[in-house]
Amino acid sequence: MQQFLSSINFCLSNIGYLFILCVPVITLEVALASLIGSIDIQTSSDSAALEAIGEISFQFSILLIASIILSVALSGGCMVAFRSLSNGNSITPYQALFAGLKKFFPLLWANIMHSIAYGLGFLMLILPGFYLYGRLGLFPLFIMFEEKGAMDSLGESWNLTEEFATKLFLLTTTFMSIQLIFGLLGGTIIADGSLWFLVITTLIKYATLMPLFYLFFSLYKSVKQSQQTG
Repeated sequence: MQQFLSSINFCLSNIGYLFILCVPVITLEVALASLIGSIDIQTSSDSAALEAIGEISFQFSILLIASIILSVALSGGCMVAFRSLSNGNSITPYQALFAGLKKFFPLLWANIMHSIAYGLGFLMLILPGFYLYGRLGLFPLFIMFEEKGAMDSLGESWNLTEEFATKLFLLTTTFMSIQLIFGLLGGTIIADGSLWFLVITTLIKYATLMPLFYLFFSLYKSVKQSQQTG
């Protein structure tokens, strides 16, 4: 419970900084979802649906590529941002995001493998997905701070979290469940895919991800400090 509250308090204390850090990714995700939602496939004939998809294919491709690039960069950039905020340094949100961009390819491969791992876990009655998400979720820290490759960073994350597996599983489940519950409630209340709904659900997504990512950062920092003093 203490780690849960401290992660939330840290993010609330730095909400403006973290919002600026996430704004590019949030904007692209909302634009992409809005573009997809603009196609009314259900009420169209097959030919009309294909024509509508063809008309937005270029915009869709650009938004999708940009969204993937920035979301991958954010996975590493937020760790740089957390370290800067914790140490009182003056790195800007976009400098942190650019630091993630410079490690794009190892972050991309690690993100893909991480997604495959917890995705398979979700197929196994959801809870194993939360467990794998948490155990492997520290990989950006090893890529950003220790120059590890994708496979090595995932392995290091698994090893480092072994002692804290149960607690990490519970905290990961809590943060991810909040995201899922709000998403399902929002989808039930506002089912028309309006722009406001897309904005709110995307904001909720990152409002739960940032404390979870900070939890990963604080665990990594704590273990590394204990190893140095030990």
